[in-house]
Amino acid sequence: MSTKPFTGSSPEPELVQEDFVTETVTQHDQKLRDELERLAEENENLKIEIEEMRMEMDEIRDTFYEEDACQLQDMRREFERANKNCRILQYRLRKAERKRPPYAQTGETDGELLRNLEQDLKVAKDVSIRLHQELERVEEKRTKTEEENDNLRQQLIQAEVTKQALLNEPDKTKEKRRGSRDVQKPDRKTPQASPEEENEDLKCQLALIKEEANLMRRKIAKTDKDKDRQEQELQKYHCFYGDLDSPLPRGELGGPPSPRQAELRLRLRLAEEEANALSRRIAELEVQNQGLWAELGEMRGAEPAGGGGADLQQQLHLAEEETEQLRRRLADQEERIRRVNGEIQDLRRHRGKPQEGGKADALQDELKATRLHINELSCAALRLQYENSVLLSGAQPQRCDSDGGQRESDDDSRPPPHKREGPVGGESEPEEAPSALRLSPARSLRSPEGCFLSGAFPDRRQMTGIRKEAERLSRTVDWLVSDTSGIIAEARVYLASGGCSGGADKEDDGSRIREHELLYRVNGHMKAFQKELHGFIDCLEVPKTPDKEEPLSVSQMFQPIILLILILVLFSSLSYATIFKLIFLFTLFFVL
Repeated sequence: MSTKPFTGSSPEPELVQEDFVTETVTQHDQKLRDELERLAEENENLKIEIEEMRMEMDEIRDTFYEEDACQLQDMRREFERANKNCRILQYRLRKAERKRPPYAQTGETDGELLRNLEQDLKVAKDVSIRLHQELERVEEKRTKTEEENDNLRQQLIQAEVTKQALLNEPDKTKEKRRGSRDVQKPDRKTPQASPEEENEDLKCQLALIKEEANLMRRKIAKTDKDKDRQEQELQKYHCFYGDLDSPLPRGELGGPPSPRQAELRLRLRLAEEEANALSRRIAELEVQNQGLWAELGEMRGAEPAGGGGADLQQQLHLAEEETEQLRRRLADQEERIRRVNGEIQDLRRHRGKPQEGGKADALQDELKATRLHINELSCAALRLQYENSVLLSGAQPQRCDSDGGQRESDDDSRPPPHKREGPVGGESEPEEAPSALRLSPARSLRSPEGCFLSGAFPDRRQMTGIRKEAERLSRTVDWLVSDTSGIIAEARVYLASGGCSGGADKEDDGSRIREHELLYRVNGHMKAFQKELHGFIDCLEVPKTPDKEEPLSVSQMFQPIILLILILVLFSSLSYATIFKLIFLFTLFFVL
């Protein structure tokens, strides 16, 4: 099959390339035209802005010229006044110079002038006497008018009270009518009241609401005055003592900021917010009152229909409820203002005693140090208890199975085993300590037969060393017990003083009481351990026959760790992170 070679050339690529070039040229021209239009618009905008700036500059210049003209006129007036004053002074000076030379030359006085002056003085005295008499009369009239005003105020108050009582009577009669209607509903239907009576009731209710609104406005004005007065007192207090939010130095403040101050600030902010909400609500009620008055005017113009009267009654009921709610809020606001005043007075008294605050701060620091000391003492006591358990485990009987026959042969000649009747070595009774904490190492002091075994040690030297270590441990425990007892006494004194003064918070008191109980329990267990240790030292004897030492069991090794966990979980107020750290360190110490 033969193939023919392609020899013909197509002009399509050249046409496509020309179209592409023309298209790119047209696009570029379009972009340039858009750019020119945008620049022209910007130029127009800039021209407009320049014209506006010119107009503003002209206005500023005109105002400046006007101010200069006014100042120039004022200066001219002042200059004219000064000229007049200067002329008057010059005239008086010339007149005085004319009168002065004859007196200065002759030294004689003018009798006529003296007589004129004496006469003027007499006239002035008479005028002053008359003025004093007139002033006394005016003062008497003023006192009388004040008494009359007081009487009129009392009469006005009585009239308002009687008016309020008279305005409340329609409500009472209306309620009585409603009650009678409710009673008579099952018997028969009550005849509907006429629209005139309903209109009269609505008018009375509107008048009552108006009077209540006026009273509320007066109360609001009074509360505004009280608020302004309180704000002025707060400003004086801030100027004298400083702002509550600003941190004061320790000497002035007398300790760290208490939560009482934070509560006071929060109450002040809430009171301000509620006062703002109350003012807004009053404005809304005034608008609603105006609307009700407008509806009342429409009702006076034309008799309303039944549906309109029902809507108006509903609006009146809502207005009454809102007025009652506003009255309650106003009473709450006044009560809060009184409480804030009392708290401000208390805060002033507390601020005026910096020494007592310093003492409380020192006592708090001492209590923190005591807490740390208590934690250290508990850790040391547990460590010493573990060492004691290790020593006591070394003193346990190491009887081999090969000695079983010898013990059986000696059973007949041996007296009956001595049964234990009570706690040995000062072990605590079940009433003194919990069952979980009575896992004391002193239970290994006696063998199953009831007597203490002292032949478990290899030689006399080891026995002597253990006795010395036990005595040293006993002295350490005695020191810990005495120190803990002193801390307990100091904590009791501090709690008693804090409870009497009332300066501490309830949460701090609860935590301190829990720590005091924990410290008391730890001290009791340490005393029990002290008694057991003394009993162990008294029961130690010099060994005669060395035996093999039994290795320490796993349960005996982890017994102090379990005891530490129980103490920390049951009788501690520490956090879980602190408990976990103590357990980890205690375990690491005994493993290493």
